[in-house]
Amino acid sequence: MTQPPFDPYGGQPMRPVEYPQAGPQPPYRSPYPGQMRDVDQHTAALARPTAVVVSFVLWILTALSWPVGSVARTLAEDGAITGFGPVMALFTSACLAVACVWGAVLLLGGNYHARLGLCGGALVIGVLALAAAIVAARDGDTGALSWVVIVLRLALPAAASVFSFLPGTRQYFSGSQA
Repeated sequence: MTQPPFDPYGGQPMRPVEYPQAGPQPPYRSPYPGQMRDVDQHTAALARPTAVVVSFVLWILTALSWPVGSVARTLAEDGAITGFGPVMALFTSACLAVACVWGAVLLLGGNYHARLGLCGGALVIGVLALAAAIVAARDGDTGALSWVVIVLRLALPAAASVFSFLPGTRQYFSGSQA
């Protein structure tokens, strides 16, 4: 009085459609007539715009302007890097330079968010550089080297930001917006 197990397929074994037979196979015939579509025929690598390369170089120069500028200003004004203030200023500017180089490398690779992050960071750091320029102008005894460093710290990020948003760069950065 035992019953056979329930068969959900009604006794029909499942087999793939057009199950291949053993032995040599006939050549494959595509179910689609004609050749590949034109869009599939052309694969184009996205070329890096010159504006992105110029922006990358300007971001690297911006990154170098912070630690090199801090050392140059401290040596010109004090003659030596001694004390807590100059050492911490050098450390902070070196950390800022590392972050800027990292962002610039990502920007060169086409990262959309690196472009936004660099420009946003440049805005914040630009406000700090502008504050330093106001303090230097108020003191009146600031040397020419300090003014060169301040102007470089203000001008380089602005120029790099402009180059990273030129009209030819939109398609290059559009691949990494997700």
